[in-house]
Amino acid sequence: MTWQAVARKDFRDSLRSRWFWVVSAIFVGLFNGSAYFVGKGLGNTNQNASTDAFIALLGGKVVALLVPLIALVVAYSAIIGERETGTIKLMLSLPHSRQDIVVGKLLGRSGVIAVPIFLGLIAAAVVLVIFGISLKIVSYLLFTVLTVALGVTFVSLAIGISAAASTNRRAMVGSVALYVLFTQLWKHVRRSLLVLDDKLSLGLETAQFAKYGLFVKYFNPVRAYETLVASLYMGGTLDARLYQLSGIQLQLYKQAIGEMPFYLSNAVVLAQFLLWLLIPIAVGYLIFDRADL
Repeated sequence: MTWQAVARKDFRDSLRSRWFWVVSAIFVGLFNGSAYFVGKGLGNTNQNASTDAFIALLGGKVVALLVPLIALVVAYSAIIGERETGTIKLMLSLPHSRQDIVVGKLLGRSGVIAVPIFLGLIAAAVVLVIFGISLKIVSYLLFTVLTVALGVTFVSLAIGISAAASTNRRAMVGSVALYVLFTQLWKHVRRSLLVLDDKLSLGLETAQFAKYGLFVKYFNPVRAYETLVASLYMGGTLDARLYQLSGIQLQLYKQAIGEMPFYLSNAVVLAQFLLWLLIPIAVGYLIFDRADL
């Protein structure tokens, strides 16, 4: 197996690329700017302020929209780019298999995303502590792990597309379509599948629709990430599943759902999240392995 060599080379090449430094600047700037905003706003006025405020600020739309976009941009041409330039044949003439290339590219591009996220969040923790914000180590580390996992998941999606695509243009279009689907259109997919009306009544049928609607909602890796992060600072699992709702709509959902079904637990949502890390790269590899180069 020589996937380690492919991964090392891909990561080292990325270090010499402007993309790595652009990504690093974006994440370090975002995390430290947010830490400064939270620290400046709460550090001197709230004795009980903790890093939960920072997690709540970033763990919603900000990180959930930015990290997948950057991951897709960094990784969508990883394999198809090598095919179009012809360097893939040179790589295969060395003791590398197609599996080595796919796995190596996945790990190399994952490093390009994971390292800046990790360093940015560590630096942000220092900023928060300087401002007197209480550091909840466990929840902060879990937030860091989940954020890195979100980036790696979308790297896996992009590598899968890159391995399966026949041209760089198709890989780019596929990545853009996937991003729009997960960030903008998933609610329409959910409603189409379940014929779910958001104006819930309390009937049995609607209660089942509410539960299954949330199950489908969290098959989206972006939404799964958001609710898993919410579970780090919210009081209960059901509150985390319904974190985007408020007022009468929140009460209607709580009444309709009642007792928390097992398939909305953190473990099941995490499993759904991780499926997107494993399946796309496997499917992409199977197509790439049969492709005529």
